[in-house]
Amino acid sequence: MPFLPLKSNLPDVKIGAWKIEEDELYFMERVKLYEHEWQRLAKIVHPEKRLEWLSSRLCLKELIKISNEERVESLNTETGKPYLSNNSHFISYTHSTGYAAAVASPRVEVGIDIEYLKRTRNQRTRFLFMNDEELDYFHANESFELFILIWSSKESLYKISGPGFAFKHNIALDFTNFQLRDNGKVTAYVHKDDIFRTYEVSYYIHPEFLLTYTCDSLPAEALPSPAGTEYSISG
Repeated sequence: MPFLPLKSNLPDVKIGAWKIEEDELYFMERVKLYEHEWQRLAKIVHPEKRLEWLSSRLCLKELIKISNEERVESLNTETGKPYLSNNSHFISYTHSTGYAAAVASPRVEVGIDIEYLKRTRNQRTRFLFMNDEELDYFHANESFELFILIWSSKESLYKISGPGFAFKHNIALDFTNFQLRDNGKVTAYVHKDDIFRTYEVSYYIHPEFLLTYTCDSLPAEALPSPAGTEYSISG
């Protein structure tokens, strides 16, 4: 299936997804890899994981229009955070059981996560990543989609915050006046020591997957105007 541009709820942020139905050769013919990327791919043995890795790279390429004539490598910092060699965009990748997705912004750090909804999850693990307030809200509004939303939102935030931020103790979702819909936003806080940041995590619920994405605070000139300008950003 070709690249699927998705409407972003965040200004200056682009998102896209890919339903993986092609073989590895399809992606190899369309993704131009360089030395470090070949080295990373060589370490991935499982065929499905290789397809997920390759499709997420092609998804990003389509999202921000990288041509094969440009030498743009997708590299990783020491902590594993992906970045582009030309520093044109902040980026993040994700994949889960037949789907891949990517997010990009020229201005701010971004994080994205996709979770396949047709796979059984052990919901008793909620005690490992939900704080007391989140558990109270979950028990009062219990659903599988809400369980996945909480996990996925924290995964997206972790991709921005990095190692050292625990899902349960350092990343919190605020469900005040929140109502779960097919797509929307949830306010979140990342806090540790003297760090306290506020985020908006956007989410989209598809029949087969749930996707979340977020970004650091945007510069003032990139924020929506008081008049309520609508932003429809797609690849």
